[in-house]
Amino acid sequence: MFAPVWPAKGVGNLNHAGEAEERDMRTARMIFVLTLTFIVVGAASVSAQQAAVGQDVKSLAGKWIGYATPTSGSNFPIEVEVKPDGSCTSKLGAAMGTGTIAMDGGKIMADGHINGSGSAAAGARRSEITLSSKDGKQTISGTGRDNNGPYNYQLIKQ
Repeated sequence: MFAPVWPAKGVGNLNHAGEAEERDMRTARMIFVLTLTFIVVGAASVSAQQAAVGQDVKSLAGKWIGYATPTSGSNFPIEVEVKPDGSCTSKLGAAMGTGTIAMDGGKIMADGHINGSGSAAAGARRSEITLSSKDGKQTISGTGRDNNGPYNYQLIKQ
């Protein structure tokens, strides 16, 4: 009775294939734009953190007070006095010592006593310091190790 009317062989497929190709290109462009956005935002974030640190340790000069939190045992007080040249004296509990804070590859690095006292800290007395702000005050945090094991510290600039 009625014969189905089909488009010429391949005509419908070419149109569908063209639409699929266009959709694939839009998807590829969207993935590219999203990837580029994540890269730019990530780079801006890292750049902002480094800008907050400053290009030298002069901004860290002053007295810093806080506590260390060991993995076992009780918290203990830490006081650090940083000089404009990055040299520092520190008091971890009752132990006194010296060290340095310097920029290294865009990171703030601490060497010496602030990273721990005693023989357990030998060879492991260098750590990265993170500079941040809490309740409008500058804070630094990092890790150390003493004879009782590792600890984290957080100090507030006075």
